[in-house]
Amino acid sequence: MADPSKNDELNNGKSASETAAGPQPTGGEAVQARVGIEDPTGKTSPQTVAPDAAASRRPWLYGNGPVVVWFLFVVAVTVVSAFFIARGIRGGLHEIGRIDLARLASATSGSGGDGNGSPESTVDPALQGEAETLLQRLATGDPSAPAQVLAETDGWTGKTHRTARTNQFITVCLNRSDRPVREAAVQAQLALDGVPRNDGGLARVEQAVGDADQRAWALWMLGALGNRGVDPNHTARIIEAYLDDSSVQVRGSAVDALSLVGTDETIPMLLDRFRNDPSPIVQERAACDLAQSGMYTQSQRMVAAESLVGWIDDSLLSAQQRGWTIQALSDITGKHFGTDAGAWRSWIDAAKKQTTGKDQV
Repeated sequence: MADPSKNDELNNGKSASETAAGPQPTGGEAVQARVGIEDPTGKTSPQTVAPDAAASRRPWLYGNGPVVVWFLFVVAVTVVSAFFIARGIRGGLHEIGRIDLARLASATSGSGGDGNGSPESTVDPALQGEAETLLQRLATGDPSAPAQVLAETDGWTGKTHRTARTNQFITVCLNRSDRPVREAAVQAQLALDGVPRNDGGLARVEQAVGDADQRAWALWMLGALGNRGVDPNHTARIIEAYLDDSSVQVRGSAVDALSLVGTDETIPMLLDRFRNDPSPIVQERAACDLAQSGMYTQSQRMVAAESLVGWIDDSLLSAQQRGWTIQALSDITGKHFGTDAGAWRSWIDAAKKQTTGKDQV
């Protein structure tokens, strides 16, 4: 005879194991069932708190931990980003100046001849190796290297050429703040590109500047020749003619080339381009060249600073130009007065008086 309970079980579609175990209480029922149960000693066991009440007494972080962690992560990223942005602004045009100097070196590529700006030359492998070794010494800070480069580079002309290694070393040297190192690098680049430091070299580069395909290279070489004493006034006049060119790239190259010439007469030209050129690209490059790049002495940069300080509050300049003005002043002076034009003027006037006093002594 069948057990009625089992028939009911089958009719209800339940398994025997479920029937044996009996109905399963919910989490809340199980907790509440344990409330007030006595242990064998006759003592009542501690009451177990219902789940909702237990959850209400958990620490706040128990359920919100992931949210808090994410919030702290976002805050940390924001703070770190702000730090590096502020650090970049405080660095002024220092980093931008380095980029510009690298561009000056790279502007020598892609011209005629054997690809290094000179007619096909007969390279002396032994001399090429010596030149690269010496340039490596120059780039790594050997104190005797600048004088040696200046003494030997004329012998490299027509017997060496530019390579990936020389490009690397020249760029490093142009980025150095040590003026003799930079002068040696400029002279070395002339020799590697087969441009002699004489009237013949000037005539050749002056002809090349008329070729649009060689113009960037030729402008750089004109500036380099002027820097190394080959008729700097004449080279500056040739370069000046391209400051009003319709091409932004050409005007920027002309600004860089004038900064290589580095004479007192070129400073007003760069100040004019910074203030009046319609392109922010040219404006920025002029500011960089006056503040950090180019071949100006510190005293020449201070002359530029006297003009720049008057433009901090100039409403005719864009906000971007005023920002570059403050950055340039910071790079030149090593001071940080922000938009306080009065503080800048006071410091520059005091520095000028101090310099005048030393000169008189």
